[in-house]
Amino acid sequence: MKDFFKKYPGLIIFIGIGILLTLLFIFYEIMYNGQNRKQQAAYEELNKNAWITEFEPYHVDTGDDDADFRAENEAKEKAFLEEVENADYFRKQLATRPNFETFWEVNDDVIGFILVPNTKIEYPILQSDARRDYYLKRNIDGSTGYPGCIYIENINNPDLSDCVTIAYGHNMKNGTMFGQLHKLYRDRQFLTGNRYFFVYQPDRVSVYEIDAVTSYSELHLLADNFKKEGNNFMFTGIKPDDQVKIWNNLKAHGDKNAYFDESAGVSANDKIFVMSTCNGDRARMIVVGKLLFTHLY
Repeated sequence: MKDFFKKYPGLIIFIGIGILLTLLFIFYEIMYNGQNRKQQAAYEELNKNAWITEFEPYHVDTGDDDADFRAENEAKEKAFLEEVENADYFRKQLATRPNFETFWEVNDDVIGFILVPNTKIEYPILQSDARRDYYLKRNIDGSTGYPGCIYIENINNPDLSDCVTIAYGHNMKNGTMFGQLHKLYRDRQFLTGNRYFFVYQPDRVSVYEIDAVTSYSELHLLADNFKKEGNNFMFTGIKPDDQVKIWNNLKAHGDKNAYFDESAGVSANDKIFVMSTCNGDRARMIVVGKLLFTHLY
């Protein structure tokens, strides 16, 4: 045995390094998966305790056209419920909301909540003034690491009033966060039966219809809204026709298996909410929802 060590010292060192790296990888996987399970359990516990059906209605000031805004959305909601399958489910979701006070006790950066039916996507939406991607690797309790949070950059208005709002979430292997977007929304059969999702805020819930699913480069969807000053990129603001530009760019540069609802499309008067997650190969998975109506509490 001594002769073997003397004869093949390089091989022994190589095998030793391999064993060490394997043990480190196993340790990392255990810690990584344990952290993910812990954080997901925390989200599920929050969600279980947060949903309420009895609450004081909010007074929502939507400006001088407040009555018109309400009447228009109530008409859209009525038409939607008359046509959609499983209307009772949607009525139930519109009659409830997360208790945002519960989330704010944990983190007052919570600005909304996204729920995509028949998926694991039921998460608070966060935004930080500190940095655009602050919650990329921070959890709702402030700890660093994965799975992070569903978040919007601070270039978007926190009241989600922009014509384009982009929500980011990790593509987790266990299907949490935005990990199911790839598997489920690449399936046209699933997409056909699951076209709608909800975005909740303290005073309202907005219902979106998914009109596009595609892959896109890692280029920022609002790249045209930045200009370079020195070594910094400065954001110049979201413009009314940005949603049309995004739609056209995705159609022009998206993957060959992309889905676009050509009968719907988007106009400069529409509002879209984009779910974005990494797709590997320096690309992103993009799911685009167009606002159908807003239910005011």
